[in-house]
Amino acid sequence: MNGKLTVCVLALCGAACARTPARAPVLVSNRAVAVLPPNNRTGDPLLIAGASFYEKYVARSDRITVPDVLAAEARLQLVRRGFTVTSVETVEAATGEHAPADAQEAAAIATHNKIDASVLYIDLRRWEADVPFHPQFVIASLKIALIDPTTGRILWSADHPSRPVPTQGVVNLGDAYAIAARTVMQEMLANLGAERPPS
Repeated sequence: MNGKLTVCVLALCGAACARTPARAPVLVSNRAVAVLPPNNRTGDPLLIAGASFYEKYVARSDRITVPDVLAAEARLQLVRRGFTVTSVETVEAATGEHAPADAQEAAAIATHNKIDASVLYIDLRRWEADVPFHPQFVIASLKIALIDPTTGRILWSADHPSRPVPTQGVVNLGDAYAIAARTVMQEMLANLGAERPPS
């Protein structure tokens, strides 16, 4: 009798502890998303291009940073997954290119500027290459959240804990930063749905 009771108790415990696998939330993919400037908490501008004397004064190249590439890749990945993305010009007019300090400020910016879209807040916490030349990886840590600005509710979020992102085969730091930024954003937004074939 005790043996049967033990088996029953174990079976009930097992059923209670069993969890369904985590799934991405069901999001309306035709809803617009505004990708706000990422909040760079690293203390480093994380320049990819436009930093050298030649780029600044001779070639007059645009200054491109890791946050720029993260935002651009986020927009690209959202479009590929069927989302409508608010134009860069609209977002820049609303933010003045100022990055929100947190998810609440991101929602407030959208509400104040009447952006009729969910907002994607990107919080960049760590970004370090192993070496300045021929880097093999970049240690990256960031969190992203999709927010409904009317309620301030976080609809979906993803976390990339501090870990290396491979960048083998590159020579300079800028290329490594760009590759790592694209890789991280592709991975983080992948569970919002499969990429749709181009129309």
